[in-house]
Amino acid sequence: MPVAFGTLAYDPCFDMFAVPATFIPVASQPGQPNYDRRGIFDTDETDVAALDGSVVSTQKTILDILESDFTVLPVQNDRVIIPADCNGVNQGEFEIIDASTNGGGETTLTLRRWKPALPVQRVGYMLT
Repeated sequence: MPVAFGTLAYDPCFDMFAVPATFIPVASQPGQPNYDRRGIFDTDETDVAALDGSVVSTQKTILDILESDFTVLPVQNDRVIIPADCNGVNQGEFEIIDASTNGGGETTLTLRRWKPALPVQRVGYMLT
């Protein structure tokens, strides 16, 4: 008999651990307004081996979402604002750099901090 992870596992976990999130559908629904949903926010240490054999320690930040909460799933280049994590700390705005489903109703969004591009400064020249 198949297990309905959505109702038996995911729903209680999301009810307990999910935080509010505002999604900015830049790529998935261009021109559409931002919308509020929820997700389980996490960041963890990741070690990356360099070509010279050294190890660089960095972090990987993710937001797990329930697919049933969305009519259109977020995709790469969409953005998400996490106004407060489980400790009430504002996490700010992130860009979605990857989205992968587990095939059971949950998608993991890999995030990186989003910063707007710096304006290009132009130097003006006068032709005579």
